[in-house]
Amino acid sequence: MAQENKKLRLLRSIVRRRFQCICIDPANVNYIQYPEFRDSHRIFKRPATRQLDGGWDQTIDLEVFWCSVYEPAPDDVVGMVPLHNYAFYRSLEAHFNHGESWQDTRWYRWMIEQQQDNPIRRYKNQPEVAERLDFLDQLYADFSSGLYVDDPVDRPIINIGRQGKMAIEDGRHRLCVARVVGLKEFLVDVNVVHADVTLDSI
Repeated sequence: MAQENKKLRLLRSIVRRRFQCICIDPANVNYIQYPEFRDSHRIFKRPATRQLDGGWDQTIDLEVFWCSVYEPAPDDVVGMVPLHNYAFYRSLEAHFNHGESWQDTRWYRWMIEQQQDNPIRRYKNQPEVAERLDFLDQLYADFSSGLYVDDPVDRPIINIGRQGKMAIEDGRHRLCVARVVGLKEFLVDVNVVHADVTLDSI
């Protein structure tokens, strides 16, 4: 898995990133995009930050455990899910802010349940889950101590809807942990902006 991640990072590093980079307060990111605009930021397919009209920025009342890659969105569901409906984010809060063990969080229990019938690609077994939990703990420690260094290759990606609504498109680990830690400034790339929002305003 580590070797595979290394290859992925190398591929991403040679792709020219044309997204607009902005500095935000993670506390202002209150949604996760569901489903994500994945085709617009895959390797070798990344366009520049773009504008798009439609209702993709509407708030939808849906509980999400991880993301639409592992939980396919129903055909009629497109929008932004509030973070308080996002089990991964709530589990981060429970673990880091309230001292709950990883094993007691809903996100962890969901991952383990999936291993029985529908294993998640990145967390197919206990060692892979343990590796990811260690990564999250280290990420929290780096953010808390000021040791985290921005890397354009792994920079989180957001979408911006009307009324300034910001939703996580990719990089949920880093952005959610940064929000839990309480960082006030964090660099992100902007993928999609609603057509009714001026690019100059971001």
